[in-house]
Amino acid sequence: MAYIFSFKKLNIWIDVKTLVKHVYLVTKGFPNEEKIGLTSQLRSALVS
Repeated sequence: MAYIFSFKKLNIWIDVKTLVKHVYLVTKGFPNEEKIGLTSQLRSALVS
């Protein structure tokens, strides 16, 4: 029986999750004018 390796154990997955948290924290402090434009673009790009 083959062993199935979880992608959640990959270092890149762990690093990206940390990056996502940091970007969300940084963009949370953006001015309200940027909430719709730049913030949503950054978050969407990061998640994809």
